[in-house]
Amino acid sequence: MKHVIAMAAGGTGGHLFPAEALARELVARGHGAVIYTDARGARYTHALEGLPHVVLPARSLAGGIGGKLAAATTILGAAWRARGDLRRRGAQAMVGFGGYPSFAPALGARACGLPLLLHEQGTRLSLANRQLLRFASGVAKSFGDTGGLAGVPADRVVETGNPVRQAILDARAPYPPLPADGPLRLLVVGGSQSAAVFGRVVPPALRALPEALRTRLRLSLQVAGDDAAAIAGSLADGGIDAEVRPFFEDMGARLRDAHLVVTRAGATTIADLLAIGRPAIFVPIPQGGSADEQLRNARTLEQLGAGWCMPEPELDAAALAARLQALFASTEALPQAAARAAAAGRPDAAARLADAVLALVARGGRAA
Repeated sequence: MKHVIAMAAGGTGGHLFPAEALARELVARGHGAVIYTDARGARYTHALEGLPHVVLPARSLAGGIGGKLAAATTILGAAWRARGDLRRRGAQAMVGFGGYPSFAPALGARACGLPLLLHEQGTRLSLANRQLLRFASGVAKSFGDTGGLAGVPADRVVETGNPVRQAILDARAPYPPLPADGPLRLLVVGGSQSAAVFGRVVPPALRALPEALRTRLRLSLQVAGDDAAAIAGSLADGGIDAEVRPFFEDMGARLRDAHLVVTRAGATTIADLLAIGRPAIFVPIPQGGSADEQLRNARTLEQLGAGWCMPEPELDAAALAARLQALFASTEALPQAAARAAAAGRPDAAARLADAVLALVARGGRAA
């Protein structure tokens, strides 16, 4: 075993899946890997299967003075545990993937004198990565234009892309031809927590389409909650062939087959779309102010020509129906957006990130 590389990831799929992809890339090269996460991240058992991982207590620093003090106590305790575990394993570097659960392991790594490489999945440094930037030996970014890096020397920043799961890479295929009068495959997904807005807006939008278009649709709609059966019935009444589920296990295959995707604008969702090369209508989670990271992501993809941004406050059935009808009526809009998405994708992101962290180890933690 050549090196042991540690990863720290928050408890969402957006943080954990890139860490998993890097870990499996390193293991395939003969290195050791360990992932530090919290109890939420540990629920992604498939992502962690076969990989050494450590579950640490975590708490956000948000809240009043009492909450901050309690969080600080939790973080310090978790950092101490991570420090001991890192030493026992002989780890030689830490890669932080953001999310507040990544904070303690990253601090533990720095207490051991290990180089810290931060990976940013979005188009702006996350709060955790901004707080850890002062301790970092370098930053790996997913997009060329990443906010929050002003003042960071160029030799400490490398563009790697955002690693995606092997199931997504295995699904890569050319964009499916748009039939003149055959089936049109529409995939609507809301991310790991689904999106109630899609359950409210998509069915009436599709029922508002001309009958000739409605009957061609093959819809996969992800909706959480107890109303999936009612939504499926409403779509069937409109002559729409729909599969409505709270979760799709075969997301790679569905992305591969889709002519168009309607989705949130989380970093992992975007990385998956770009890796496969599929156009999307992005409906960012409304966060507001400087925290509006999904809106920034969506606007970036729109500027690249890989999709269209429809902010949730502006999303209603009429607006979505008009956009869908225009896109499906065009012979060029969707294939062109698919080509631009594929051109912006980094299917080799895990390999590039592995190269970056191993190079950092080889340099003894110094900038390039």
